[in-house]
Amino acid sequence: MISVSLWILPTVTVVGWILSWWGARWIRWGLLFAGIVVSVLVVVTGFALPVPPLPPNSGCTREQVQCMDSRPVPWLEAGLIGFGCCAVLLVVTVVADILLLLATLRRRPHRSRRFSPGP
Repeated sequence: MISVSLWILPTVTVVGWILSWWGARWIRWGLLFAGIVVSVLVVVTGFALPVPPLPPNSGCTREQVQCMDSRPVPWLEAGLIGFGCCAVLLVVTVVADILLLLATLRRRPHRSRRFSPGP
């Protein structure tokens, strides 16, 4: 079962990214950078969570999957989903910024240097 908390980071990132299109370009890029940093920190937190020691009579070793502690898994999932979301938004942002730049260059009147008065 997927927890609702897994979708908090991607939801905040997407909503902020959509709202940032009405602001300056640096806000959009800063938001994506912050989302990537937070996603990486969430994954690192998942790996850094303390795992309780196995009881001696459990018959398990750390390498056996059925004996693993599942507490870090939601942290890892949230970080990876958030990172994937930021990666997709990064590609969309790059493509959109290139298209906006090309549209701006097309709208500019083209001046020929041959006929412009020189100093």
